[in-house]
Amino acid sequence: VSRNEIYSLIAQKGGGQFSREVLNQDIDAITAFYRNEGFLFVNIDSAVVTSDDVGRAVDITLRIIEGKPAVVHSLDFRGNISLSAEELRSAMETALGARFRQSVLERDVHAVLQRYERAGYPFTKVSIHNILSTEGEEQHDVQVVLSIEEGEAVRITEFLVEGNTTTRYDVILREARLQTGEVFHPDLPVRIQRRLQRTQLFSSVTVPALFVCEDGTAGFSVRVAEGNPNRFDGVVGYVPSVRAGESGYFTGLADVQLRNLFGTGRKLSARWQRENQSTQEIELRYSEPWVASYPVNVEAGFFQRQQDSSYVRRSYDIEAEFMLTEEFRVGASLAQQDVIPSEGGAGFVVSESQTTTIGGFLFYDSRDDALTPTQGFVCRMDYRTGAKKRVLGQSTASSNTQRFGLDFEYYLSVVSRQVLAASVHAREFRSGGMEISDLFRIGGANTLRGYREGQFLGSRIAWSNIEYRFLVSPRSFFYLFADAGYVSSPDLGATGSAAIDQTKVGYGAGLRVDTSLGLIGVSLALGEGDTFSTAKLHLRLVNEF
Repeated sequence: VSRNEIYSLIAQKGGGQFSREVLNQDIDAITAFYRNEGFLFVNIDSAVVTSDDVGRAVDITLRIIEGKPAVVHSLDFRGNISLSAEELRSAMETALGARFRQSVLERDVHAVLQRYERAGYPFTKVSIHNILSTEGEEQHDVQVVLSIEEGEAVRITEFLVEGNTTTRYDVILREARLQTGEVFHPDLPVRIQRRLQRTQLFSSVTVPALFVCEDGTAGFSVRVAEGNPNRFDGVVGYVPSVRAGESGYFTGLADVQLRNLFGTGRKLSARWQRENQSTQEIELRYSEPWVASYPVNVEAGFFQRQQDSSYVRRSYDIEAEFMLTEEFRVGASLAQQDVIPSEGGAGFVVSESQTTTIGGFLFYDSRDDALTPTQGFVCRMDYRTGAKKRVLGQSTASSNTQRFGLDFEYYLSVVSRQVLAASVHAREFRSGGMEISDLFRIGGANTLRGYREGQFLGSRIAWSNIEYRFLVSPRSFFYLFADAGYVSSPDLGATGSAAIDQTKVGYGAGLRVDTSLGLIGVSLALGEGDTFSTAKLHLRLVNEF
């Protein structure tokens, strides 16, 4: 050990006041350092203190006999039955031929305990049975023996739930994904808590507590507090006039979700949206969870869009998703879409058509909270292909269709109470018989803020949203945001405009406040060329009941 290393350990520095008590502490610190470095037989056999003639200055001389280093010669175990010595050594830092360090061995004892916990033995005891040293020519060979009392393997056979008043016990057990006889794992209680929280059926879920009965059986006990499973999400927007003599108008959205019908976890939702004075959408969806007790969810939906006086688009779809884990899902879908031109000569805009598609999707969600996440990400990718039949006068025409979709959201806790939320979304439609009714719409409160609802049409669109949030409570925050969008519109010939690619940006600020009425959000968004007099104002209410 170098002189500088030793000097860095001591508190009795040159120029300071001499204290024999501090000197003794320094000797202990040096000795402890040497032993932790593998010099178990270090000895400071003398500490000489000499003073000058007037006794105002002293010199301190320490005589250190380092001794030979201690090296791990063997590492053995007694009492291990379920796990082999090789498995236990692989979990330890202490290695044969390495310096023997007591602090490392103490960490290794905890590592062995954790290894047994993961194997289903949470009550294992590990102690140091013996440490023997044999002096050699250049080193001390150390033999380490650990004593292990494994105890009984713990398998979970019971699951007790307290606090549920509406949600049925079998639904909670199903969402916990706990199998009878499952081997205990130290991460299992936290995973169960997170699984139940992700259902959004409870306002709070405790970490399940492990209990062991006298007969050796074990189980978990968890307490839940019933939340408000139903949700209302409403948005009111005001779009100011852009031409002299015209008046502004209101837009709106109402989304009602019943997420725990009869305490079974079944879901029913209804959504209505008004984009302008003559365009609106309605949507109904129903979800049946865990069909036939398998981790398969089936969802059916109906959607209708009344596009001013041009056409009506209706679609029916059914999706089935298989839950590989609580975070990762795969699924398939089947859908049919009908486009009906409005009466009164609007047939030149779109033709009557019927499109049938099949597809699949991947979904992953690692967010820590679905409503106000602070970390994690969510991603969905889907692809659909199908056939479209159009009625052209007295004849019909067929074409193939393809749809691609991507949604990715990422949340990062930058510092305490500050969160960066970023998202990227993309859509693309391909077909030989493309019409306006097939195009995607972008713009408004849920896509590209600062522009009118559904202002832009394209067969290929993409947009990104970036928000920097300042949390003032678990559910309340104010934020700054910037949005960017890309729209590629195809050439639809006589039924539409020429092909064009364009990019747009929007920016603004907003806040969301947790009140007794629910979550109230207000945002002010500006698009390109906007002033505060033409900015888009959105009010939003999310209420759980």
